[in-house]
Amino acid sequence: MKIRHATGFTLMEMSVVLVIIGLIIGGILFGRSMLVTSQLQTVLTDEDNYVTAATNFRQQYQALPGDMPTAAAQWGTDSSGCNSGGGTSGTCSGNGDGEIGPSGSEYESFRFWQHLYYAGLFNQRLNGVASSAGVNGATIGTNVPAGSIGGSGFSVTWVLVGVFSVTTVYFQGSYGNVLIFGGVSNTFLTSGPILTADQAASLDGKIDDGLPGTGKVRSFNTSGSSYTPSCATSSAPTTAIYNVSASGRLCSLIFITNL
Repeated sequence: MKIRHATGFTLMEMSVVLVIIGLIIGGILFGRSMLVTSQLQTVLTDEDNYVTAATNFRQQYQALPGDMPTAAAQWGTDSSGCNSGGGTSGTCSGNGDGEIGPSGSEYESFRFWQHLYYAGLFNQRLNGVASSAGVNGATIGTNVPAGSIGGSGFSVTWVLVGVFSVTTVYFQGSYGNVLIFGGVSNTFLTSGPILTADQAASLDGKIDDGLPGTGKVRSFNTSGSSYTPSCATSSAPTTAIYNVSASGRLCSLIFITNL
């Protein structure tokens, strides 16, 4: 009777298997890294496209989207009424003061995207109204556009530091009409944390000074407890830096548009 001896992997064979496993894991990690890099670059591309679209809109209609006082005359009145109606046709006019959606005119921030769509400068048909009662209710993909990172989106508003509670949320400085990139929050803005501090610093540094409190690209300050209080290290605009020693999604970004 022939006895069969159990055989196993040789050290050489095990080494080859381990190398293959390492290459597979390395390829997966590299692919993920490339995907994240691409998503971050798309954030900057989207921001630039939206500002360009709004600039072209202003040149064509002598008003800003959302704030345009003759929008209803141009495209018809919202079939469900203004300003909170979300009908299947028409839109609502803004007040024409050059400020998109500050306190009391938040509806302009949602109509901004709708006006761009009607003008042929934006390819998503969003409903133009808040998703909940009052001024709240930014819903990504419904009334504000989605961003390249899962759960992210863009919103637009006028910021004037020193008005109401704005000084506890924004760094001191000039803002005007801004685009905000982030996740959902309890306001009409996409101001929730969606980026790590490293990612926010990287994006800021690509087109600006890399600091959260100054320049064209900023974050919210450390007092903005309802937004992203852990993104920056302080509320002083000239000394704050991105809190890169902390982990997790901490940041959303504010792009000053000069519109």
